[in-house]
Formats: sequence, C-alpha cells, structure tokens
Amino acid sequence: MQMNLEIDNNFFPHFKAMIDSFVKDNKVSVVEIDDYDYTKHAPESVIVSSVEEVQRRVALAEAEESMTEEEYEIAMNKFFKEELGVER
Repeated sequence: MQMNLEIDNNFFPHFKAMIDSFVKDNKVSVVEIDDYDYTKHAPESVIVSSVEEVQRRVALAEAEESMTEEEYEIAMNKFFKEELGVER
C-alpha cells in the first residue's frame, strides 16, 4: 500500500482552527507535568479509584465486540476520503 503524504489544501484551514482553539491571545500556555492536577481536570467517568472498578472496566472492554481488520480498513478509508478528501 502506498501512502500519500501530501497535505490537501482543504486540510490546512481545519488544522489551523484546531490549533487556534488551543491558543489564547497568540500565547501558548505551557503546563509543567508535575504541577498539573489531572484529577481536578479529568472527567469523573475516567477516574478509577478501586481495583474492582479497574477489573469491571477491563471485563467490559474485553466483552465489547470490535471491528475486524478488514472492517477497520474500510472505515478508515471512508473517513480519510470523506473527512480529509484523501485517498488512503
């Protein structure tokens, strides 16, 4: 499979908008990893505070049906074509 690494002109405005959403007043805020309070900023749904909860989530994930490799490739080809305008 050959990959086309050329960025489509339609991609840049979306990429710039995404970057602009992280930048306030043309200044990028840098946070030291050790100073960042993840529990304060993380959604309650992702915080796990017990072994039982971890085991429950692992069991749910293992029981969940996933895509086959072929289904994944089809979904990714569709996404790249429709959302990015690029043949994958």
